[in-house]
Amino acid sequence: MPVDNSNMIKAIEDFPKQCKTALELPKGMSVSGKIDKIVVAGMGGSAVGGDLLKTYMHDSKIPVFVVRDYNIPNFVDENTLFFAVSYSGNTEETLSAYQEAVKKKAKIVAVTSGGQLGSLAKKAVKIPAGLQPRAALGYLFFPVLGVLNNSGIADTKGKDIEEMFEILEKTEDFKITGERIAKKIFQKTPIVYSSTLFGPISYRWKTQFNENSKSPAFNHVFAELNHNEIVGYQLMNKNEWSAIFIRDKFDNERIKLRMDITKEIISTRVEVEEIFTRGEGLLSRIFSGIYYGDFASYYLALANRIDPSPVNVIENLKKKLK
Repeated sequence: MPVDNSNMIKAIEDFPKQCKTALELPKGMSVSGKIDKIVVAGMGGSAVGGDLLKTYMHDSKIPVFVVRDYNIPNFVDENTLFFAVSYSGNTEETLSAYQEAVKKKAKIVAVTSGGQLGSLAKKAVKIPAGLQPRAALGYLFFPVLGVLNNSGIADTKGKDIEEMFEILEKTEDFKITGERIAKKIFQKTPIVYSSTLFGPISYRWKTQFNENSKSPAFNHVFAELNHNEIVGYQLMNKNEWSAIFIRDKFDNERIKLRMDITKEIISTRVEVEEIFTRGEGLLSRIFSGIYYGDFASYYLALANRIDPSPVNVIENLKKKLK
C-alpha cells in the first residue's frame, strides 16, 4: 500500500494557513537607501520563491534576479537588495553567495529557519522549521514580499491577498483536480507548459513531480517551445508521455492562440491536460496554479506507491559532498 509516513498531505492542505502565518513574520522589517536591483539567492525549494517574486514584479522598474550558484553577479553592489534564502540555513551554495554579497556591501536580508545563515545574518526573517523546503513555499516567498512591501518597493494590495486566501481555502477543489491529473499521467512522463511569465509555475510542477512523485518531468514555455521542442513530438508515444498546459486568462492573446494550435498538433502523439489559474489578482493566479501541481504530485506519489516526503538521493549526495 502507498504510504505517507511524514504526513505530506497535511503540509499541502495547510498551505493557506502557512501563507497567513508567513505574512506576519516580516512585520516591521524594512530596508532603506537607494535600491536599483533585487537579487534572491537560493537553491531548490528555497529558490522558487525568488522565481515567483520575479513573476510578481515583472512590471516593476526594479529588476529581480535569481541566483542558484556559489557565485553572484558582478553587478551586485551597495544599491542591491540581496535576499539570502535557505530553509535549513546550511545550504552551501547560498552561504557562499551570502559571503560574496557581504564583501560587495549589498543590503542583505536572510530568510531561514536557522542554521549557519541564521547565525551569520544581521537582518533575518526567522521562519518555522520542521518541513521539507518544498513544502515551505509560503514561508520562503511571503517574508520576502513583506520586506519589499514594508520598504515601499512592492505595493501588495489587501484585496489581492484576500482573494488569494478565498481561492486557496477551497482546498477540496484543488485536491480533486490534482488526483484526476495524477490518474491521467500515471506511468507517463509529464511535460508541463505555460507562458513565459508563468514559467516558474510550470517549473514548480516539474520539481514537485521530481521530489514528491520521484518521477522524471520536464517543463518549457510558450512561445519558445514552438521554435524547437514541438518538433520532438513526431517520435513521442502516448503511452510514455503526457503534456500539461497551465493556462491563464490574462496570457497574451497570441500565446493563447499558440497554445490552442499546439494542443491540436501534439494531441495526435500525447494526451494534453489543461489547468486554468483562478482569480483576478496575480497572487491568486500564481498560487492557484501552484496548488494544483502540489496535489497532483502528491497523488502521483501514492499511485507510484512511494512516500512523497523523503528525498534520499539528495541527502546521499550531500553526504558525499562533505
